[in-house]
Amino acid sequence: MNITSYNFKRILPQIAVGLFVLFIIAAVVFLNKFSYKNSGSDNTVHLDKSAEVLTILSPHWEGIRVEFQNAFNKWRISKGKNPVKINWIDVGGTSDIIKYIRSSFKHSSEGIDADIFFGGGTEPYITLARENLLTSTKIPENILSNIPSDIFGQPIYDTNGYWYGAALSGFGILYNKVVMEKFKLPIPKTWNDLSMPPLRTWVGSADPRKSGSTHMMYEIILQAYGWKTGMWTIAALSGNIRSFTQSASTVPKDIAVGETAAGLCIDQYAWSTMEKVSGDRLGFALPKGLTVVTADGIAVLKGAPQAAIAADFITFILSEAGQKIWMLRKNTIPGSPERFQLNKMPVWPSLFSKYKKYTYFNDNPFLWKSSVKYSSPKSSARWGILNDYIGAVLIDPHKKCAKAWAKVCNFSDANSQKKLFLETLITENELMNFATNQYHDNRWRAKLLSKWANEARDKYDEIIK
Repeated sequence: MNITSYNFKRILPQIAVGLFVLFIIAAVVFLNKFSYKNSGSDNTVHLDKSAEVLTILSPHWEGIRVEFQNAFNKWRISKGKNPVKINWIDVGGTSDIIKYIRSSFKHSSEGIDADIFFGGGTEPYITLARENLLTSTKIPENILSNIPSDIFGQPIYDTNGYWYGAALSGFGILYNKVVMEKFKLPIPKTWNDLSMPPLRTWVGSADPRKSGSTHMMYEIILQAYGWKTGMWTIAALSGNIRSFTQSASTVPKDIAVGETAAGLCIDQYAWSTMEKVSGDRLGFALPKGLTVVTADGIAVLKGAPQAAIAADFITFILSEAGQKIWMLRKNTIPGSPERFQLNKMPVWPSLFSKYKKYTYFNDNPFLWKSSVKYSSPKSSARWGILNDYIGAVLIDPHKKCAKAWAKVCNFSDANSQKKLFLETLITENELMNFATNQYHDNRWRAKLLSKWANEARDKYDEIIK
């Protein structure tokens, strides 16, 4: 017997034991996955093949979809109604959904085989209602009477019933305290702080053309500071951004692992990330006097095939049972979410004090003070063209933008090259005029985008050379 075969025989039992252990581990992992998927069998509503289907267009993440589908069906059963299957249609972010709805209605003016649009802020709903693409829905008075019509002048629902705020959203800055301390970076507390030179390459933001919540923050900056200063802030902030992500949910993940130090973040993502990260590593600032709270909408689409069930879904969302799903920590009290913690603020003011012990957040936004005179109609009217401007001038040529900013960021504001970098290519009046007139002509829009892109590249090249 040669040495090789002898050694193999010696270690064969060890190999067998090792393979057996690996088999056991694999089996345990499989069983754990199986049991996890079925662990909610006592709580999850099971559907038969004959269940009616409710179709929802939404940018919302898995947690919201899972929790509301199950809670809605439990609520329906408690009312003596049959559970329904919810078909969640994902066509992208808020802007993508708006394009999809408009395009679909062009081909089918009476309906588009979808029942509900859910999520994406307030402005898209104002726009779609104006375009007659939504259906008025009546909510029982014993539910609607608990919800104010506005918060600091921002509408929470349409008084004609075309859309309703399902929950509230706050907009601020998430930052990593550990990274800030390690690299001696200044902690940003205002939007303008994100443009500070020490934060160059450390700032995170999603592309506002892909994310409705990110778009809202750029709009808030413009309305909080005014057009001129707001655009300067957005330009300098863009110079500090490492890269624009395709999703708003990527920004807090990058901050949590230290890829970036701070970034634009909606409250829900900020609180959810802070809840998952151990210790006091992250901070979240809502810029005092410089931010707003807005409703995150829901509406029945024109020609909805399941209009009655759709109205039922919105009624549930706005009821106390539905509002508890948004705000409560999971598995705390009856009616709390079971698998996912959503950390989103309700539209019922009374629930903040009623369930204070069971939520991640402590503040009641209805008691905040804000000096921002925010105009939803203005924001709604210029949503698309503002996205186009920021995209053409700051995002698409971002490598050149960041390189130019690196050269001028530490110069005084009186420096000619810094002035050139911060120069805005359009006035607010011009943009608003375009938004309500020529912007809907696709050929004209394409020429305008090309003009902006060329002018932006020219000025960056002038600074870099």
